[in-house]
Amino acid sequence: MDTPLGAGPGTLRFAAAASWQVVRGRRVEHFPRVLEFLRTLRAAAPGLVRYLHHARLCIGLKAKSVLSTH
Repeated sequence: MDTPLGAGPGTLRFAAAASWQVVRGRRVEHFPRVLEFLRTLRAAAPGLVRYLHHARLCIGLKAKSVLSTH
């Protein structure tokens, strides 16, 4: 599988760092973007993060996102 144009290692590292800053800073309004990044990363490299850890992280981010809007 070829790497998509513009999705080299530097781009992925930048996206991962940006996602980490969002989570670390608890900027809930950007959690959907982090979830999308996690889904994309899981599809591109399924063995990178264990399934259970990925699922718990996504569920936690979704819950925090829903609770903050109500």
